[in-house]
Amino acid sequence: MTDLSKTVDASPTKDFFIRMLVMDVPLIKVIPDLVDNCVDGARRIRADEDFTDLWVRIEVNESRFRIADNCGGISVELAREYAFRFGRDKDMPAELQVPHSTGRFGIGMKRALFKMGRKFRIESTTKRTHFVIEEDVDRWEEKEEDKWSFEFKEMDENLPESPPPDKRRTIIEVTSLYESVAEDFALDNFQSRLKGDLEARQRDSIDKGLAITLNGIPLRLRVLELLQSDALTPGYQELSFQPEGRPEVHVQVYAGISKSVPADCGWHVFCNGRLILEADKARTTGWGDGNPSYHPQYNRFRGFAFFDSDDVTLLPWKTTKDGVDTDSPLFRRARLKMIEMMRPVIDFLNQLDAEKDLPDDSESPLEAAVDAARLVELAEVEAAPTFVARPIPAPPKPAITRISYFKPKDQVERAKEVLEVRSNRELGEFTFDYFFEAECED
Repeated sequence: MTDLSKTVDASPTKDFFIRMLVMDVPLIKVIPDLVDNCVDGARRIRADEDFTDLWVRIEVNESRFRIADNCGGISVELAREYAFRFGRDKDMPAELQVPHSTGRFGIGMKRALFKMGRKFRIESTTKRTHFVIEEDVDRWEEKEEDKWSFEFKEMDENLPESPPPDKRRTIIEVTSLYESVAEDFALDNFQSRLKGDLEARQRDSIDKGLAITLNGIPLRLRVLELLQSDALTPGYQELSFQPEGRPEVHVQVYAGISKSVPADCGWHVFCNGRLILEADKARTTGWGDGNPSYHPQYNRFRGFAFFDSDDVTLLPWKTTKDGVDTDSPLFRRARLKMIEMMRPVIDFLNQLDAEKDLPDDSESPLEAAVDAARLVELAEVEAAPTFVARPIPAPPKPAITRISYFKPKDQVERAKEVLEVRSNRELGEFTFDYFFEAECED
């Protein structure tokens, strides 16, 4: 028996835990975690394939936050034992786990709820179960410190009739919003930024057919593209990591060029289809480490790295899913490959930039190669192990000669005035073209 007189209480208070859970996490970053849960529901019933007819509907305004989906619902067993725990239980039964999940740490939903307001309601229906949880965070905090559980307001573990698929859903509402949250939700700018963030982070699920709306406005699919032609070939390589006794981690890396858009330039890193790092131009992904630091002349660079595994604990993401774990041995190995594949693209862009300094009448074969290329979706790219650029020779220029003659200055000035040109050269070219078209061409 433990001698209680010799123990020291190191358990957290609820107030401290809640404050720390949401500290330094922007409001716009917690909402995608709730969408991730919907996507995992879709994966549970569709095996990460076709999400057609499944939807997620998000509503934000100054009085409440609401997210609803028809992605299969949360069972009473999952809710009671695992879904609302602070942290992911490593002993969760295999049948309750989602292969290729984006739920990594078991804190996303709780962090979102506590970040937004003081009251929340969760209702979920599966084909066999139904429950409702309503919680006032202030009252929950006032409970004894060892009482961390939530309580079912309604609960049925054996529904008499199985609801139709569209009714197997989850609805989460947060009310009594914090003042700053209510102010943000009322701003058009915030809603626009949230829409853009969700479009970027949920690109994979939208591509699979999941219909996501924000205040009734559908999120659009952001297509990943690289320039390709006979002269330009993007780089592509695959890597595989399999720790002893653990599932495999598959990594796909693309490197190439696209449109010159500063906001899109850089590395885009995905874990199980979820964007965690967007348009990175920092040392994290190799800029300034074996390659030059970012410069606007590299605005055409695009790199994409996809990490996929059925064991989400192996993937290199932070708890906020908005950056990579740079201490991850897996990411360090993949990063070396990213640096290697980035080098020939950077060399090409340096050469392309150097063409701008050539005289106007000089050939620009690299620019011609870029102009002749077309944007191709990533899945359709015909790649090589490394980025390849083959300059396009400029078409031969016709032989030219100079014409020079003298005429009275007053006549020349009068002719320039009539033709509305400024220089003698323009006058000479115009009069020659006029004569040639009138007298020499059929």
